[in-house]
Amino acid sequence: MISTILDAGGDVVNVHVGLPQTIIVMVSLATAMVFGLAVLRRPSSATTAWGIAFGIGLLATYVWAAAEQAGLGPLRALASGLMLAFEPLVWLGLRLFAGRRVPWFEAGAFVIMVPTALALSAATEAFSLVFSLAFACGGVFAGLIAIDLARLRIPSRDVTLPLLLVSGAFAIAAALNLAWRVIGPVADAGEQISVLREVNGVGTMVTSVCAAVTILLLVRSDTSGGLGGDAGPHGSALHRGEDALRERFARIRARHDASWSLLDVRLDDPGDLREASGQSDFAAIVQRFRTAVVEALPPSADIVRGDGTQLLALVPGNERTVEHHVRTALERVSSVDEQDELSVIRVSASIGWATVLESDFDLDTLTALAATRADNARSQGGDRWESGGQSTVTTTITIA
Repeated sequence: MISTILDAGGDVVNVHVGLPQTIIVMVSLATAMVFGLAVLRRPSSATTAWGIAFGIGLLATYVWAAAEQAGLGPLRALASGLMLAFEPLVWLGLRLFAGRRVPWFEAGAFVIMVPTALALSAATEAFSLVFSLAFACGGVFAGLIAIDLARLRIPSRDVTLPLLLVSGAFAIAAALNLAWRVIGPVADAGEQISVLREVNGVGTMVTSVCAAVTILLLVRSDTSGGLGGDAGPHGSALHRGEDALRERFARIRARHDASWSLLDVRLDDPGDLREASGQSDFAAIVQRFRTAVVEALPPSADIVRGDGTQLLALVPGNERTVEHHVRTALERVSSVDEQDELSVIRVSASIGWATVLESDFDLDTLTALAATRADNARSQGGDRWESGGQSTVTTTITIA
């Protein structure tokens, strides 16, 4: 692309701005945003992995631009491999963010082997095949990103759309390219590689921008996901929010510590309560519900708000200990204070209880089990809990 400008003397100057320069500008901007608003603001294993992905991606764009200018094939191939390495590193960060099993070997092997293989084969006839296979593998990781984004349990699904859509498009493009190479007519290898290289460069630019948007929105939603303003002995845990729960679960999985459970605590009949009490009184009911649950759980629990009428709590202890906390929480929620102006309104909760051992130490499975059991407890009338090892048990209502 050529832009025409005027210099200080009024003479016309043509400024050449090609694809490499455009990619550098866009990737640099995306990298700066991720480091400034995610890595430095919310340091964690997930944001660190994302920061490394963007750092390598930025390095790749500079190497690619230099190789284009100097006409160095092996260096350009190395840069293309580093661009493709962006996908597994983003996937790695997403798995860390979601508290799932971390595929260190798969991601690490791709990051090391693909750029190396491309650089070594750049001057050989095998380069076309190697690049096509590398591009297909990058598409596999892009597809995995889309799948894990779709499985991510967050209140607002739209934050995942930028990266989900571009990853899905990358996966489809990689699949079509592989299919065309297998069943399509024989094409000039050099021309095919040139097209793939351009697609890889443009894809890196678009993916970087979309990934930065999604990552920043995920980090922002994670920051606001805790219960923040609640007072009490759990204040520090509540301020840490979802990030603390994920990090705690990662340590639990690493130690294979089976003495932890996830409780999904839900206020019963929130719609009826809102209609019966009005918006302002309903807010007070929700606050009383949250306070009652928080005070019933041990200080070592990590507690996260699903929405205003739901709490997720990762709680340590054996079955008897956790059952005591569950009973106490339900009794506190359903207790009636005669001096409370809202005491005429019946308030109760339902709890789904799942142990980390039942989920085979997978946070997604654990969350889904607890959610299903909470739904079952609520559908059976509420004011009870459900776990995997026993039938639903109702609470005893106490009057203060």
